[in-house]
Amino acid sequence: MKTSSLFGGAAGLFDPAAFSEDLHPRELRNVFGRCWLFLGLDSTIPKKYDYFTTYMGEDSVIVQRDSKDRIRVYLNRCPHRGSALCVFDSGSAKAFTCAYHGWTFTDGELTGVPYRREAYQNELDLSAHSLYEVPKVKVYGGLVFATWDANAKPLEEFLGDAKWYLDTFLIREEMGGLEGVPSPQRYIMPVNWKLLAENFAGDDYHFEFTHQAVVQAMSRGKDDRLKHRPDKVRSFSVAANHRSGPPHGFLELRVSDEPFKIDLAHARALGADCAEWVEERQRRLEEKLAVFALKPYSFHIGNIFPNLALIGIGSATYAKGLIQHHPRGSNVTEVWVWAAVEKSAPQALKDRQKFVLMQRQAAAGIVAPDDHEIFQRIAPNLRAEESKRRPLLYNMALKDDERETSPPEFASGPRWPGKILPQFSEVIQRDFYRYWAELMDREI
Repeated sequence: MKTSSLFGGAAGLFDPAAFSEDLHPRELRNVFGRCWLFLGLDSTIPKKYDYFTTYMGEDSVIVQRDSKDRIRVYLNRCPHRGSALCVFDSGSAKAFTCAYHGWTFTDGELTGVPYRREAYQNELDLSAHSLYEVPKVKVYGGLVFATWDANAKPLEEFLGDAKWYLDTFLIREEMGGLEGVPSPQRYIMPVNWKLLAENFAGDDYHFEFTHQAVVQAMSRGKDDRLKHRPDKVRSFSVAANHRSGPPHGFLELRVSDEPFKIDLAHARALGADCAEWVEERQRRLEEKLAVFALKPYSFHIGNIFPNLALIGIGSATYAKGLIQHHPRGSNVTEVWVWAAVEKSAPQALKDRQKFVLMQRQAAAGIVAPDDHEIFQRIAPNLRAEESKRRPLLYNMALKDDERETSPPEFASGPRWPGKILPQFSEVIQRDFYRYWAELMDREI
């Protein structure tokens, strides 16, 4: 069966069979086996031999800075009997030794075999049994990406339109770039990874309803970052690489000086140095955006296909959440929440950024659990016999797939990259599943 048949693009209908267990092995091969995947931040392994372990699809990998200061990625599997080589989350090691038979690997190469003369009569070719190394690794603005596909196009091409949004609003190298907070928070969700990814990619529609209690609680307090001001703030969404490549989505591109004023007020409460830093940050952003008629303060939420979600990008007082949705079968997702702060920020502001991210997006935060509850209401209905016969609706703003949706201010002069959309639209989700189906139907 062609997976493209599951998605009725013209009508915006989607067959729940896309989340079935039968498709999961193909998804691991065709999606996670061919796309560039985010692994972590290079600043968390600053010294030679530092490493952390993570996943590419369901395969465990070791990300290590080697003896020549290069970041390399190895399949976390001893080639002898297939045992996991490293069982630690992170650390520093000049060599990895398998606990089963003592084979030792240095910079990925097999350098030690116990009783080599007695057991192998000195006939074992060490060079033929190195760790399997992920063929393509790229560090982009401090973010480590890799792909299993040796023939994959360069990461910059995979990112496409998304590159401008990452450079301008997330990485901000003109302000010193990002500094990763070691060790992600991790938790398990009993749902399919795609539900989580597409929510970050394109669903700004749910916030007022799913997070109603949060909005009400915040509105009664002094923290006004979640207050909606449609009379003062214009908000857009962007479909990066619309119909022309990997579908990355960005939400809450807010055009107004209101978000900056809110950030500045919070920074002033932390000290003069924090306020000066926020003002300088804004000055440099305005320089970068000088050619545009509309100047967004940032995007706040996004997703880099397939499974890197972004949160907290829209505020100078919010750490940048880099969220990996690792598949663990068709109905389980392991969520890893990495935190990054802006390297040049004063320490008081960095501390505030980390607090706000954890307050909102931690497993026990005030925002993320609302989403988790909804996803856990959806998941059983994707498997129940009668429910899975009924299509899911992705038919909001169908005409926006074809028509020009940019605001009139872009009628002449430069425009932001990608397809600029209204705040509420399902163009990005439809693009997500179109590309997913395209990958799934390719022969490997």
